[in-house]
Amino acid sequence: MINHQMDLFDALYPTFRFKKDIPIRVVELFAGIGFQAMGLDLAEIPYHVVATSEIDKFAIKAYEAIHGHNPNLGSITEIQGNGIPKNIDLLTYSFPCTDLSKAGKQKGLNNTRSGLVYEVLRILAELKDIDNLPKVLIMENVVDLVQSKFIKQFNEIQLELEGLGYTNYTQKLNAKNYGIAQNRDRVFMVSILGEWNYSFPKAIELEHRLKDYLEIEVDEKYYLTDKQLNAIQNPKFESMGIDRVNSADGVVNTITTMGGGNREPKVFEPMIGYPLKGLSRTLKAEQHDAGVVENQLRIRKLTPTETGRLMGMTDEQIERQREVMSNSQMYKQHGNGIVAQVIAMIIGMMYYEDEKELRDKVMSNSHGWLK
Repeated sequence: MINHQMDLFDALYPTFRFKKDIPIRVVELFAGIGFQAMGLDLAEIPYHVVATSEIDKFAIKAYEAIHGHNPNLGSITEIQGNGIPKNIDLLTYSFPCTDLSKAGKQKGLNNTRSGLVYEVLRILAELKDIDNLPKVLIMENVVDLVQSKFIKQFNEIQLELEGLGYTNYTQKLNAKNYGIAQNRDRVFMVSILGEWNYSFPKAIELEHRLKDYLEIEVDEKYYLTDKQLNAIQNPKFESMGIDRVNSADGVVNTITTMGGGNREPKVFEPMIGYPLKGLSRTLKAEQHDAGVVENQLRIRKLTPTETGRLMGMTDEQIERQREVMSNSQMYKQHGNGIVAQVIAMIIGMMYYEDEKELRDKVMSNSHGWLK
């Protein structure tokens, strides 16, 4: 297995660039609510989503509400290669992490929801047979995928992609290093058809903290009751893997998809926690009771608006999403997503020659509620 990183050998390859001012033709598999498209918007890259694949009815409705259209092909298991539109520039596949993440049972890729990645490989093989392979693929998943338990399977995936003619570049990126106050570490693989060079974006100094994502006025229902406060101080929650909640000036832990219970990521550690200069923990799809310590006396959950902001969404996008789904579904869809700024920088490195120009565009289009 060859895992290309930038070295002298790679320097022999030309750097891949999408053609300027020509809309990139995009397919989003496991599309969710369209964070990849949000990233393209942030980077001001012209694009046209020609197909998506999603089976979650709430995500499908939200995608259409946010982006104005959703050319959904349905379940990945039912898509045939000849059903994919021609001349695809970019295909993204953020396949389910349920059976890889430490938050799950880590069953792996065989006969599991995470194993849907093999459906992607099947479709790509069918596309090769009809000479319609996408120019670029981008994969995103939890970092567990490239750790010892699953690295063999991941290497096999890379070998299959190489057999189809792709050059693979893999790297772990954390949202807190790309302008968002969330400690969300994910692995990304950029696969380019042919022998091309690619460099992942450099880290960006974090200018905002969790407090900058918080709403000014918050409904009383988000504040924890005395019973809830007592519950999250119970030591048993440590053994259940339930995260703690931290200071309003902190960095939030990973936002999850969880929709109920006193489960992660809590923003509570009595009188202590991240300093006011810190970050948010990772947002996960189990998100529900993520909270923030407003002061030494009151603790509350993060609102859907705040978790959306921590995923790089604009307030307008969040409001469009709110029109078609409940708060619990909003938390879930945010936890399932990719931070828009991260994907913007990854794709933008294949569009802009000047990384500073890319960075300035992405950052200037972020945190609109502060302007």
